[in-house]
Amino acid sequence: MTASTVFSPKSVPQASSQVSEDVGQWQAHFLNHISSATLKQALYLAWSVVQPFWGGIVLGMALTGVACASIFVVIAEQDLKPEAIAFNRLLIAAITFGGWEGLQHILAQQSLGSSKMAAAKKSFNEALGWRSLALFVVAGVGFAASFTCAAWSLTQTSVANSALLNNMMPIFTTLGAWLLLGKQFSLRFVLGLGVAISGVVAIGIQDLHVSSSQLTGDAAALGAAVLLASAILSVEQLRSKFSTSFIMMVISLIGSLAIVPALILNGDWVFSLTWRSGCAVFALALVSQVMGHGLLTYSLKQFSSGLISVSMLTIPVLSALLAMVLFGQQISMVNSFAFLIVLAGIYLSLSTANQQQSEF
Repeated sequence: MTASTVFSPKSVPQASSQVSEDVGQWQAHFLNHISSATLKQALYLAWSVVQPFWGGIVLGMALTGVACASIFVVIAEQDLKPEAIAFNRLLIAAITFGGWEGLQHILAQQSLGSSKMAAAKKSFNEALGWRSLALFVVAGVGFAASFTCAAWSLTQTSVANSALLNNMMPIFTTLGAWLLLGKQFSLRFVLGLGVAISGVVAIGIQDLHVSSSQLTGDAAALGAAVLLASAILSVEQLRSKFSTSFIMMVISLIGSLAIVPALILNGDWVFSLTWRSGCAVFALALVSQVMGHGLLTYSLKQFSSGLISVSMLTIPVLSALLAMVLFGQQISMVNSFAFLIVLAGIYLSLSTANQQQSEF
C-alpha cells in the first residue's frame, strides 16, 4: 500500500473490476448509488466511447487552461499587483484542492476498514519525511516566484513573448535533471538548446529596439521559466508517493504563504474591488491552476514527461492567438520568425529527450 492510499481515489474499493480499471474508484462510488439500471448502462456506454481518448482529452484541457493564464493575468492586473494575483491564484487553488482531498478522504473512510485506514496513514507518515517536506517547499516557493515573475512580465512585454519564454521551462527542466539527477542528454539536445537560445536572443534584440522595459519583461518571463522548472522537478519526484490533489494542495498553500511577506512589505491590496478583475482571478485559479496545472500533474501518470513537454509547444501559440483577438496585440515579422526558431529548438531538444526516455 502506497503512501497516497488515503488521499487518492485508488483507495476506494470497487464493485466490479471493470469500474476499477475504466471509470476509477470515485466514479464507481457514484455509480453504485444510481438506482436506475438504464441510466447506469448509459453511463457505462458513454465511458466506453470516451475512455480510449480520455488521456488526450485530459491533456488538451490542461494545455488550454494553462494557455489562458496570461489572458486572465492581463485582465486582473487592471486592479491588482502581480504578487497579489499570484497569491490569490495559489490560495484559491489550495482551498479547491483541499476540498477535493477532503472528499476523497471521506469516501475512503466510508469504504475502508479501520485496519486498512491505520495502515494507509502509517505508510503516508513514513513517506512524508524530511526529503519530501523539502521538495514540497522547493516546489511551493518555485511556483510562487514563477507566477509572480510571469505576472510582472506581462506588465512590461507582450502576451506572446511572455508565453513563449515561459515555454522554455522544459529545456531548463532537462538541464536541471542533468545537473541534479545525473541524467544524460545527446548532442542533438545541445543543438536544439542552441537554436532555442538564438531565437530568444533575436526576440531580445528586437524588443530592445522597441523599449528597454520590454526587454526587462522578457528577462522576467525567462526567469519565471527557470523557477517553474525547479518546481516541476520537485513535483515529478513527489508524484510517485502522493496523489495529484494532495501535492497541488500542499505546494499551493506553501506558495501562497511565501508571497505574504512581499504583500506586507509593499502594502499591496490583496483582493480585487471590481467584478471583472475578481472573475479573472478566480478563473486564473480554477481554470489555469486547478484544471491546467492539476491535469498536467495527473497526465504524468498517463504520458511521459517528454511527450507532455513537447505538447506544451501549443501553449504560446494559443496564448498569442487569444491576445491577438482579445487585446489586439500584434506580432512583428521579426518576432514571428524568432518565435518559429524558439519553437523549433524546443521541439528538437525535447523530441530527443522523449526518445531517450522511451528507450528505458
